[in-house]
Amino acid sequence: MLPSYVGFLSGLNHPLRWVTALTIAAGLRLAAADWLQFRGPNGLGVAALDAQPPLQFNPTNNLNWSLPMAAGNSSPVVRGDRLFITAHIGANQLATIAINRRQGRELWRRVVQPEKVEEVHRTLGSPASATPCIDADRLYVHFGSFGLLAYDLNGRELWRLPMNLTQTEYGASSSPIVVGNLVIQLLDQDGGSHLLAVDKHTGMQVWRVERPEMRRGFGTPVVWENQGRTDLVVPGTYWMKGLDPLSGVERWRVGGLARITCTSPAIGDGMLFAASWTTGGDHNAEHITMPSFEAFAQEHDNNRDGKFTFNELPDGAVKQRFKHLDGNRDNAVDREEWESMASIFERVENQAFSVKPDAAGRVADSGILWRFKKGLPYVASPVYYQSRFYMVKNGGLLTCLDTATGKAVYQEERLGALGDYYSSLVAANGRIYVTSQRGVMCVVRAGDTFEVLARNDLREPVQATPAAIGDTLYVRTAGHLHAFQETVVK
Repeated sequence: MLPSYVGFLSGLNHPLRWVTALTIAAGLRLAAADWLQFRGPNGLGVAALDAQPPLQFNPTNNLNWSLPMAAGNSSPVVRGDRLFITAHIGANQLATIAINRRQGRELWRRVVQPEKVEEVHRTLGSPASATPCIDADRLYVHFGSFGLLAYDLNGRELWRLPMNLTQTEYGASSSPIVVGNLVIQLLDQDGGSHLLAVDKHTGMQVWRVERPEMRRGFGTPVVWENQGRTDLVVPGTYWMKGLDPLSGVERWRVGGLARITCTSPAIGDGMLFAASWTTGGDHNAEHITMPSFEAFAQEHDNNRDGKFTFNELPDGAVKQRFKHLDGNRDNAVDREEWESMASIFERVENQAFSVKPDAAGRVADSGILWRFKKGLPYVASPVYYQSRFYMVKNGGLLTCLDTATGKAVYQEERLGALGDYYSSLVAANGRIYVTSQRGVMCVVRAGDTFEVLARNDLREPVQATPAAIGDTLYVRTAGHLHAFQETVVK
């Protein structure tokens, strides 16, 4: 499906297009010491080479500072001496907060009040889940209940773009990213899924791609420098797609993602990696299938109106996913919605995989090098680090794959920290930082021998992803923002 986009970018030879392309390339070379977006440099979860975050820490050990923090699942981002984060305050206030990252002192906060707060998971969700992103002098924020906002680094609002309320009972979680002169926001939901690019200076739409086949997703796109070309890599239902970031035009797609993709892709060794898992996607006794619309309607469409209400559906997997099926939110599932979801259930299969482009930079299913179907993550994004691919399965099971072959170096090793895992993996200084939702951060030695170097109890639940910069690890817990350092000099 072709996007709509501003005409001045459509001319391949227009000089502004080449200026924008150069800006994209320059943007990828911003200071490595900064942590400018979800998962840091290019969203890959790998700290700068000179980063040395602490090994052992907790709220009373190797703690530089700690601030009480309002509720939210967004992760901290950093530029220079300033850290930024978002929060949900009270019933309907959404805050963007700036903090001096060396002193732990709040610099400013800006609050917006939406007319209505989006629906989120009753215990784990938050209307402040998307992580902000930063460029040289601006901060960009997305709230599923409000839309996009831009501030300068001193907190002056530059523009706002109101958006429709997110259509999923889990809320919006995909984070915005900056690509050249564009701010790009992914909004995969039960109905009206789309990918949006706006001018970072004005907030005006540059292009928009409709994604009707994408039925709910929470991953964040990444930028891939591939054979001298820049691809915007966008995860979604079943498909991972590569787009021209300047226009939104699709260049390629490969299949293999889960029905609901919560994770973001990884990049390394000239390859692109993905790992995703959702209930019902394993091809075993728990695999979910849906009967034909006609057969099901014959038995359950009691009023013969050609669609199903919630009360007409029998108890089971389909009824449990009523909101997922009811994309247009009219409190009924029609034939189109039913068949769309049936097709998704039929073809998806949970897995990790790696794909490599051909000599011309083209990407296709034929370029998939390997697939792996064990130890898969649900929410925590995997990480590529030093020719190894790491992923954590709920329950605290870590798997390491050889990126060249896809074979397990080790598989589902027990971290000794039970529970679910929502915080994405971070690699730094020869270590992998793996954080459980219960608030235990395990530090694992990177490499071919599984070894847990430390288990750090943060004493509060953790769902945000840490930021590793220099000698400091910034961690958001359920009620605090901590700055941990190996040796703290007061």
